[in-house]
Amino acid sequence: MGASRKDRAIARRTFLGFAAVFTTAGVVGTITTDNAKARAAFDDALAQWVASGDAVDQSAAGFSAAQTDAIAAAAEASTVIEVTNAEMLQESATLDALRASLDALVAAGLLTIASPGEVTATTTAPDPRSTPDVPEGREAQLAQAGSLAEDAAHLFETAETSEQSTSELEAATTAALADIDAVVASAAAHGAAVEVPSLASQETKDAYAAAVAALGDPAAGSASQRIGAYQQSWTAVQDSQAQAEAAQARGNSGGGDGGDDIQPTYINGILIANKTYRLPSWYGNGLTGDTLAAFERMRAEAASLGHNLWIASGFRSYATQVKVYNSYASRDGSAAADRYSARPGHSEHQSGLAFDLNTITEAFGYTPEGQWVAANAHRFGFIVRYPQGKEGVTGYIWEPWHLRYLGVDIATAVYNSGLSLEEYLGITSVYS
Repeated sequence: MGASRKDRAIARRTFLGFAAVFTTAGVVGTITTDNAKARAAFDDALAQWVASGDAVDQSAAGFSAAQTDAIAAAAEASTVIEVTNAEMLQESATLDALRASLDALVAAGLLTIASPGEVTATTTAPDPRSTPDVPEGREAQLAQAGSLAEDAAHLFETAETSEQSTSELEAATTAALADIDAVVASAAAHGAAVEVPSLASQETKDAYAAAVAALGDPAAGSASQRIGAYQQSWTAVQDSQAQAEAAQARGNSGGGDGGDDIQPTYINGILIANKTYRLPSWYGNGLTGDTLAAFERMRAEAASLGHNLWIASGFRSYATQVKVYNSYASRDGSAAADRYSARPGHSEHQSGLAFDLNTITEAFGYTPEGQWVAANAHRFGFIVRYPQGKEGVTGYIWEPWHLRYLGVDIATAVYNSGLSLEEYLGITSVYS
């Protein structure tokens, strides 16, 4: 017999149950696959976003490194432009080219020049990125994946732009450095071709020749330092020539005890009066205006701190020094006098650039005034001319009271070197 109605009903219910199970399993499988795809899309987008952020960081680091080099180049270029006299160049156009390349470097490097040699840069704070959390739900993950993909594309573009800026900055730095070298080369060409005045002292001529040679030696200092030294040495040559011409005009060429047959000696632009180099008898007529003005500034600051400074002995003429030295030599003998007093023509007092302070004894060096002067005189353009322990090179005992005016820059350089003036200039102080 065929299946009963009851059996057929049971079979139908069983079939429908199996169909529902299979349908549900298919739906669940589809949902699981879609969720996995959404998560994979999110993970891929996140990986791209992280990679794009790394690219931005690397490109920013590259620009920062290039910016550091650019700052150094801009500082030197601006200093060279400041100190260089175009008339001391064979081709003044090299200086114009350097100005143009410095402008390009400033623009490419986002730089600011506060003053020659002082350069700062505009920097961008790093983007504080943090890895996003995985959002809940397929739709949220797909939306976040799309957003991350857009951000990654933007970051990759930013990195590419930064890399291009770095390349442009490196090229601008290279151009500026090349133009600095061109200015130095132009100075060297001019220096080698110029005719040195015949009446200038041999010391100034030798110093000028050395400065010209140093222009081609990077080990001799920065470009601005070498150009500055070259120009200063030329000024010293011209000063020496002018002094010689003035002496000739006055007819001081007859020789004699006064030393009128010699000319004042300038070394690196500094007037020298010591045991090796003497002044003619006609030289000097008082403390120079610069020396007096600098002393007044120093005296005023010392007074504000409770120190009392005064000039005990200032300018002394050749004739006065004859009397001073002869009295000491008569009393103590020439050998002893030579340790603390200069022979006529060899005294710095005759230069108008030196004076003695307060108490002319070594005790002055231990007073508050003497100690303040030793530590601060250079800030006003003075050096303690005969330092302690330097008698072997200066020719004189320690004289903490004797100051020599050099100008702030040179005095500070000598002070910082810890050397006597003789050591600083590489000269002697010995009677012939």
